[in-house]
Amino acid sequence: MNKKPLLLLLALTIFMIGYWIPEDRHVPVANAKPYAGSPAVYGYKVGGISAQKGINIFADQGAAVVAVTSGLVLYREDTPQGESSVWVLGAKWRLHHYANLDKVEVKPASWVKTGEKIGTIGTAKQAKPVAANLYYSIRSLPPLVTEWKAEQPLGLEQVFYVNPHEFLTAYQNEGKPAH
Repeated sequence: MNKKPLLLLLALTIFMIGYWIPEDRHVPVANAKPYAGSPAVYGYKVGGISAQKGINIFADQGAAVVAVTSGLVLYREDTPQGESSVWVLGAKWRLHHYANLDKVEVKPASWVKTGEKIGTIGTAKQAKPVAANLYYSIRSLPPLVTEWKAEQPLGLEQVFYVNPHEFLTAYQNEGKPAH
């Protein structure tokens, strides 16, 4: 009996399960604040050599960071410089990256629920100015070909990233009346 069709069907089923899991969302930091007088809580830069594919969410040092969505903690990194980060695999095969953490309270191969504390905010040790913030980005494992925009400087790389600002603000604006 040929097992290749069964293995292919199994792989396809596992892949599709990633899309069937509901993607609930939660803001990662309560009481986020504007930075340097700017009215924006989020900082997002697209394009150029130092393109940032995530956002900086500014808050007080030691503020709690919670999981944006449920998922499997795949990786935890603690650098010699004292910076910590966590990668969580969530629904739709998206990797949620939480960086500039001061303390991490989750372990690899553990499951986190939406809103569960994963750590506390620290500062980026190599960045100037050194304001306390969470760097948050979302990477999609399968390419999001509908997101490709030829005029954007990131080129094809952009199809592997979800704009975290839009991801979080779309959640926050759901159910609110339009102005």
